[in-house]
Amino acid sequence: MDDKTRVNKVMEIFKKLKELNLGIENFEEFNHFRQICNEFIRNGNATNGRIKVFGTKRIICYNFDEKNVDCSLKYDETI
Repeated sequence: MDDKTRVNKVMEIFKKLKELNLGIENFEEFNHFRQICNEFIRNGNATNGRIKVFGTKRIICYNFDEKNVDCSLKYDETI
């Protein structure tokens, strides 16, 4: 996948997250996720993980590789 495709896929994720209107954009964990996305766009290295967004009861789950750019926001009442 070329860098332009990676940019488009990541932008789709951020657009969907913004549409949810959960206000997570203001959390440090979201900034960390943005840094991970920027690294993936730059180098294309596969990465995956989960980031707990404390105070929101949400977990950002992501899986980026050569073929897929997937992200979901999961609910967890313990966070």
